[in-house]
Formats: sequence, C-alpha cells, structure tokens
Amino acid sequence: MTLKARFINLTSSYINENQSIELLWNELESNYTEPHRTYHNLTHLEELYGYFDTYKKELERPDLVAFAIFYHDIIYGIWNKKNEEDSAEKALNTLNKTSLSTEDLTTIESHILATKTHNAILKNTQWMIDFDLAILGSPIKRYNIYSQLIRKEYRKGPTLIYKKGRKNMLKHFLEKPFIYSTITFRELYEKQSKVNLQNELHSL
Repeated sequence: MTLKARFINLTSSYINENQSIELLWNELESNYTEPHRTYHNLTHLEELYGYFDTYKKELERPDLVAFAIFYHDIIYGIWNKKNEEDSAEKALNTLNKTSLSTEDLTTIESHILATKTHNAILKNTQWMIDFDLAILGSPIKRYNIYSQLIRKEYRKGPTLIYKKGRKNMLKHFLEKPFIYSTITFRELYEKQSKVNLQNELHSL
C-alpha cells in the first residue's frame, strides 16, 4: 500500500470530504519532500510503517499511532530545536478539524512529543518510539547509510558544530540503560544499536 493510500484509508474514517483529505495529503507530501530532507522524508515514513504493520496487533489504538507517524516529522528544520513540538502543534491544528476526540488528539500529541524525549510510560507510545529508533539497531551497512543521510541534512552547516551535536546525541543514547522501550525491540535491536552508535561516535 502506498503512503497516500494508507493516509486516505486512515483519514477517511474521520473526514467525509475527499477534497479535504487530498489537501491534507498534499501538505504532508510537500513537507516531507523538502530539498534538505535526505533522511526525515517519505522513505522514513515507509520504514516506520513497516514496523507498524508488523506489530499492529500490539497496539490498542493503532489509528492514533498511525496519525502520529504521519505527523511526527512534518516540521523538520536542521537547526530547529523544537521540531517535535512544532510537528505536534501542526498535527493538532490540522486534525482538530476532524472527528477525532480531544482525548485522541492529546494522545497523538503525546506520541509525537515522545520522539524527542525517547521516554514513555504508555504502551502505544513506547511502540511509537521504538518504530522511530529501529534504524539505530539495523545492520552495520544500513546504519552507515543512515548516518550518511543524516550528515547530508546538515551539509550546509559547519562540520565542527555538526560533530559536536551528533556526539551529544550518540552519547545520550549510549548512556541510557536501554535504548528501546519494548522488550521485543530490546531483544531484537538493543545490542546492535549500541555497537552502531559506539562505532559512529569513535568515527567523529
């Protein structure tokens, strides 16, 4: 299923007007295809939905996680320290015109904000975080491609500033007791993720 078809299927339960859905999709597509995005783009969403489809049965409200996936990086600027907050705000401003309840909107917001802190208590949010961080535990060659794509997003910035920020991010994860929130992802990806992060840290 294409991302567009997936988005239409998801939103059609909450919006009756096909034209409105088309406009929302066009906005999403436009944002995720911005020229500076070499990693945080539509391919990233497709990867997250691969995990979503695999573990959907674990989710109590998969529809809310699906909305969060679509909107979690809708705002992405390399020097913006509030990407997640801005993305959450954008999601709320857009989706409050649908039939989603206030409680649902708050849940979507919490899923998105958790991709910044990488901490969550609620089960569904834990899965959301792990989907987003799954790339860290990928095979070495795939991880190296990921790190190169991240570097390209910062290609217009000074190397020293990039390396400092990247090192801080890597150390943030390496210093955590666990990178992943769910037992499933810890068993599958925890060990490899730490190897990948340590290798990149040593290379900077």
